Amino acid sequence: MKFSKLISRWWQQRRERFYRRNRWHLVLDISLFVLVCLLSALSLRLSMYHPAIVDLLDGGVHNPGNATEESLLSLRTDIVSSSDSVGKNENISWKINYRNNGNLKIDKAFIGLNLSSAAFACEILSAKNSSGQNLKIKNNQVELENIDVNGSGELTLSVSWKAEKTDFPRVISGGVAVKAYAGSFSFAQEYPFADLKISSDLSVKAAIYFHSPQGDQLGIGPLPPLVGVPTTYWLIVKAVNSGNDLKNFVFSAKLPGNVELNDQQSLLAGKFTYNKESRLLVWQVDSMAASGGDYIANFALVLTPSKSQIGNNAALLSSLHYHADDIFSGKEISAALKDLDSSLPEDRLNKGQGIVSE
Repeated sequence: MKFSKLISRWWQQRRERFYRRNRWHLVLDISLFVLVCLLSALSLRLSMYHPAIVDLLDGGVHNPGNATEESLLSLRTDIVSSSDSVGKNENISWKINYRNNGNLKIDKAFIGLNLSSAAFACEILSAKNSSGQNLKIKNNQVELENIDVNGSGELTLSVSWKAEKTDFPRVISGGVAVKAYAGSFSFAQEYPFADLKISSDLSVKAAIYFHSPQGDQLGIGPLPPLVGVPTTYWLIVKAVNSGNDLKNFVFSAKLPGNVELNDQQSLLAGKFTYNKESRLLVWQVDSMAASGGDYIANFALVLTPSKSQIGNNAALLSSLHYHADDIFSGKEISAALKDLDSSLPEDRLNKGQGIVSE
């Protein structure tokens, strides 16, 4: 009631003072009232249907045309992997090229990794820019700062991975997650990386024994070895495979001049060859199952120590190497093994009894 009386009193005063003298005052007041209503309605419509425009006006940033938030703030990336497969205990290397394709300077950006399967976990070990400088890593994300419009860069990630479960898929898939911030704006996008096939887990062990791991005597002759007197040792090579099927497994080793291959051998899989001229021993297995198997080869080696070896362990095998083809990943798995001598580090009964004497 009070409000209506105030309006009525204001109207009477305006009419007596202005409108009766000159009707143009009435027209002007009505026009101003209509204009205020129109401007209020327009502002309300803009705030409801184009909130970005209001934010930009408030922040003093010009928004050309009907720009969307994605066009204002955008960080595009290209991801290149150093390989299409990765093995156990191998780190993953990714090269990421990024570019600010938006219309705003990016204050901060964070680059992380999202894996598709919970069977795996990963950790960013290092991140370097194109100049080789280390970048800041926080909460397993690489932090970038102050990326100008059309600014670009390159970073290299070194990432460790592990399987959280025993039964896991043989492919690592996922994407690079990007978050960027500019003032009150934010941008989030995930860019998938190419699937990484997991290579088979192949391990090979070669050891020299005089007594077997079960305590049975395998060797013949003096121990420690004596100059000019033959001592027979046994080389046991065992390959263990899990993950993928393999083919063309080859183990090779070279015998020194005073070590001979005895006629006694025992192979649970594959075949062997020995070249007396090159003194190269080769064990081959055509295929190995992903589920594993008994891939073991035993060879008798006869050492006849020379005087030059007195006071030292005698060499028995050198240039030990193996390789195999992973059918699933297409990768060649290969490694070198340590040279073997008469010190017998794996023989629990005769360990250390390898020094040659007269």
